[in-house]
This record gives sequence, structure tokens and C-alpha cells, in this order.
Amino acid sequence: MQRVVVFGASGSGKTTLGRWLSVQFALPFTDLDDVFWRPGWTEIPPTQFRAAVAALAVGDRWVIAGNYSKARDLLWPRADTLVWLDLPLVQVLWRTAVRATRQAWTGEPICNGNRQTVSALVKPPNSLLGYTLRKHRTRKREWPIALQTEHAHATVVRLRSAAAVAAWQKQVQPGNTPVDR
Repeated sequence: MQRVVVFGASGSGKTTLGRWLSVQFALPFTDLDDVFWRPGWTEIPPTQFRAAVAALAVGDRWVIAGNYSKARDLLWPRADTLVWLDLPLVQVLWRTAVRATRQAWTGEPICNGNRQTVSALVKPPNSLLGYTLRKHRTRKREWPIALQTEHAHATVVRLRSAAAVAAWQKQVQPGNTPVDR
């Protein structure tokens, strides 16, 4: 396990698991949200984003957390391990709501110093909860196909519950990666 992509819905625990894997396997960690979002919640231009992700992907050792389809073609082919946090929709919606509310309440900086607001959680058209709802079904349909056809070279770990994530964390050791829980 040298090049790991952790992906899943908002609130699934990508960053948390990515940081844990980084420590466990002594791999550099990047959250793609930190690459994508500039101060003031402005998006990095697409060509700059792809160039930044490409620079990360050429490394021999890394853990990268994120779902950005505009960069998937740069990461998934280079990854030796793809960890899909496929938690139930109700759980990821709850986690997203709790996290965003906590971040708004505490004012903790995220993504290059940006701050979360409760309105971003629910305000159309780009609310966090709405985004999660819109993308959930599409990704559950598309990702298995991509993983079986385009990325059969990689070890795929599909974790479908918080308990499965915890169990996998207890079992995974450098040199040994249990798959598909």
C-alpha cells in the first residue's frame, strides 16, 4: 500500500481515514478539498487543479482523499489501493450536517482558511446536503463499473459501514490489506 485513494460521499470519513492511513503507512497525505478550494471559497481553475493533482500523482508514495471526477483519471490509474467508503446515505447526511454545524459553530478554518456556514449546508442550489443527495445514487451506479473495468489493477477496499471501517483499520497492516468488507 503505497499510493492510496480514499473516496466516498461527503461525510463518509475520507479525510479521517486518509490521515489515519498516512500515519499507519508513513505516507504523505493530501485532501483534494485543500487543493480545489482557494480562500474565499473560490475554485481553482480546472487546468491548475489538474496540474496540481498530476504533480501529486507522480509521487511514489501518497494517500489522497477526495471525489473529484475531473481528476480521477490522474489518480485512480496510479493508485495501488482504492478505498471506497460506501456508507449508507442517512449516515453520510447526518455526519455532514453534524460536521458542518460544528465547523460553523466553532469557526474552525477548513480548506485554506475558509469557514463553514450553516447556510452552506442547506441553501440551494449548491447545499452540501443537496449535493450529497444528488451524487449518491449516480456514484453508487458508476463507481462499481469503473472499479471493475478501468481499475482492476488496484486493490479495492469497499467499506459499507462505520463498523466495517473500524474492523478494517484493526486488520490492515503494512504489507497486508484486507479487501471488500
